[in-house]
Amino acid sequence: MRWLYIFFEEMLFSPKWYHLFFILLLLPFSLIYFLIVFFKFPKKFKNMQIPVISIGNLVIGGSGKTPLSIFLANKFEKYKPAVILRGYGRESKGLLVVSRWGDVLVDVKKSGDEAMEIATSTKALVIVSEDREEGIKKAKSLGACFVILDDGFDKPFLKLNIIIDYKPKNPFLLPAGPYRYPRHFLKYGDIVLKEGRNFKREVVVPDGDILISGISKPKRLLKWWEGEYKFFPDHYNFKREDFRGIEDKKIVVTKKDFVKLKDFGLNLEIMELRVWLEDEVLEKIEKYLIKFQKKG
Repeated sequence: MRWLYIFFEEMLFSPKWYHLFFILLLLPFSLIYFLIVFFKFPKKFKNMQIPVISIGNLVIGGSGKTPLSIFLANKFEKYKPAVILRGYGRESKGLLVVSRWGDVLVDVKKSGDEAMEIATSTKALVIVSEDREEGIKKAKSLGACFVILDDGFDKPFLKLNIIIDYKPKNPFLLPAGPYRYPRHFLKYGDIVLKEGRNFKREVVVPDGDILISGISKPKRLLKWWEGEYKFFPDHYNFKREDFRGIEDKKIVVTKKDFVKLKDFGLNLEIMELRVWLEDEVLEKIEKYLIKFQKKG
């Protein structure tokens, strides 16, 4: 079934001529989806009495939300941040405190890979919860002074809305295309980040024999990697048999993959993905935090 996942991921982000039939077939459903999104998108926003910074995007899949959450949590560590996310792919349910100011409290199966990546890369309070409001309340009770919502664009709270504007080749809404929200929804962003202008990535590639990854759109890693590789679906639950025949090789992985593979006894090297924001954006974020503190 992996070929099917690859086929549709390619259709959504880099469609070829042979995807056209499926795109046209799905377009009527995209229209229905648009109507649902248009009327469902929140019109009223609740004041949670704590500064909330949302990091979101308009498309499905990875666009840099988790690395940006890590960057902001470290950059503004003095303001005692809590990072709250859904915890996609985890085996647990409900609200769970993953780490408390750098002290990791659960394993990756309970937290999910993205939450564990944040927990092991920052000294923030990290909480997973399907109910983000409950997560924010828990963060306040544990002493957090501001909240970073990973993937919080459509959450009905008063917040500073940061949108990573990634523009794939397929321009359509789900299910014919990758867009969760139409592009004109960028108007709801307080800060819109465009790569190369006010947002950039830095990738540090170690020496290795093979690249293994289970992140969204893993082929984007080939921009920096030229050797042997093997890719899996996003949030993939790795098994030891996936590494049969390459156990003795030096395996390069992302940090998101590493948190799931670190106990497999493999020779792992981490490909580090970092993001940077221009000073003007950082000043705007800090002004928001200071202004909220003064109001409090």
